[in-house]
Amino acid sequence: MKKILFMICTISALGASAQQVPDNLKGMVQHTFDHFAKIKAMETQQRIAADQTQLAKAGRLPEINGVASYNHVYPVPKVQLPGSDFVFQPVPSENINAGVEARQLLLDFGKSGSHIRQNEAQASLLNLQTAELKEQLAYQVANVYLGIAFLHNNIAVQNANIHLLEETEHMVENKLKHGDAIDLDLLNTRVKLETYRNRKVDYENSLQKQLANLEYLTGEPLADSISTLFEWPAPAVQAADDYNSNATVKSSLEQEKVAETGLLAAKSQYKPSLFLDAGTGFKNAYLPDVNTPKFNYAAGVSLSVPIFHGKKLRTQEHMAATEVEVAKWNTKSIKDNIRKEVLQQQSDIAANKERLQTAEVLLQQAQRALELAQSRYRNGVITYLDLQNAQTSMLEAQLSKIQYQYQLSVSSLALLQLNGNEFWK
Repeated sequence: MKKILFMICTISALGASAQQVPDNLKGMVQHTFDHFAKIKAMETQQRIAADQTQLAKAGRLPEINGVASYNHVYPVPKVQLPGSDFVFQPVPSENINAGVEARQLLLDFGKSGSHIRQNEAQASLLNLQTAELKEQLAYQVANVYLGIAFLHNNIAVQNANIHLLEETEHMVENKLKHGDAIDLDLLNTRVKLETYRNRKVDYENSLQKQLANLEYLTGEPLADSISTLFEWPAPAVQAADDYNSNATVKSSLEQEKVAETGLLAAKSQYKPSLFLDAGTGFKNAYLPDVNTPKFNYAAGVSLSVPIFHGKKLRTQEHMAATEVEVAKWNTKSIKDNIRKEVLQQQSDIAANKERLQTAEVLLQQAQRALELAQSRYRNGVITYLDLQNAQTSMLEAQLSKIQYQYQLSVSSLALLQLNGNEFWK
């Protein structure tokens, strides 16, 4: 009996002191980063975004094209000189042109630069969104980890109480043989014993589901890697008022930058563009022998000035300005929501700490009460109902303490996420 009580006391002390983040949990998070398909997709999108930035920068480089054309024209103008067999033909019927053409942007008054900055901002946003997804997955893994530890501890409590009831069953059987107990006491003990065993099955079923969830996230079976002694430490530092370290806020602020660069790009459409155009090659149609291809070249500059586009540019600018406004309101909404969640989690942490202190006292009292009840029942001083009440109180005290420890860890973990803590690094 003392061995059973020692086992219960040991189980009740699980997670009593805060520990550092387990290394195996950090490893699980890295497994998730390497395995999860959505992260792979976003990392691929990052490469596409980098290519789009290079594509925008390529707009400043010269464009060189080889050209070749052939045209047959009929009829063509011909003039026969009076008194002569000579026929003057200013245009050939067979037109041939082969050469190289080039265009180089000389000046666009920041138009191409605004498009480059817009693409760079979009690439940066995608990087932050990938980091945000990684953070969400990391904390999802941590929550599953805590859930598995919680279920392991509950199963351990059930096992200890099952052993305790099995000892009680033997005690009642012995008393029944000597006429000191009744059949109802033995029947009640066995009913309660089966109830505890069914609860254990329920916990084991939930545990298997959580392990399957962990394997889905990490891509590997890691059932033997969970520390049941782990309790997440409550953060001592409160979140800053701006919450700029939060991953969601970072992405939202970057979305504002993307919208602002989009507005600058929309405004730059009103600016002119100056190009250098050049070309060289061989073609015919040169007098006096219009049929013989000749070497030629041309060079010059061209200026393109937007004048009227049916209010299209003005509408695009208005839409871009509206997107900036929407992005700013979205950031404010996110920060307001985080502020609310921080206050709620802090309240939960304070309440669970207080509950946990009360649960510690109740557990000590329940342990002492059970010891006295077992001794008195063995000596025939109290009834079986008194012993059963002491055992029930002991179980409830154990489960309450584990539940409050778990709730405290979950709230602490949520507050760390709101603060943007990257525990896996």
